Amino acid sequence: FPPLAGVIFYFIEKKDSLARHWAVQSIFFGCTWIVLWIAYSIVAAILVHIPLVGPLLLGLTYLVLMIAGFVLWLLGVINAFQAKRWEYPIISEQCKKLFPKLVP
Repeated sequence: FPPLAGVIFYFIEKKDSLARHWAVQSIFFGCTWIVLWIAYSIVAAILVHIPLVGPLLLGLTYLVLMIAGFVLWLLGVINAFQAKRWEYPIISEQCKKLFPKLVP
């Protein structure tokens, strides 16, 4: 569960700025992922009632969300293991505006 692990590492690690950076990225990514799935569930509850087109759109949207989420997660893991300060596109920018005190 990315947000929970990020919160734990954010409060445990006080000295290593790279670990804190990736903890914050984990919180941002995990919370954004949860919000996207809530939005997807609401849209799915509406579109499921449209014959043929609704399930097709839901299936394609689900596939795109899963692939995009996996690719972003994989990019984060690779960059973290290479000790790079990479940030998730769009997600980090918006979350920094919303939570400026959380950024190390």
